Amino acid sequence: MEHIFAVGDLVKPMSGHNKNRTFLVVAIDKKNYLAIIDGRSRKKDNPKLKNPKHVEFVEHSDALLKKFQTPTVTDTELYNQLKKFNKE
Repeated sequence: MEHIFAVGDLVKPMSGHNKNRTFLVVAIDKKNYLAIIDGRSRKKDNPKLKNPKHVEFVEHSDALLKKFQTPTVTDTELYNQLKKFNKE
């Protein structure tokens, strides 16, 4: 059964060079593609659009979403919060 994603979810790509990295879903477009960021390779001003079929749900984090929505938060701060979920 496919997960219904929401803004604020933490996801991991199922394959590729970003396989073990955790990303934050910051938006969902009309075609249900997820705009994801990690604070390092994908920053706040340039999220990656990802097909929901190609990522797996980790957990939902209202705290990280609230931090992302703060105008003064830096990409480095977001990266440091997300790397706690990475398994490399």
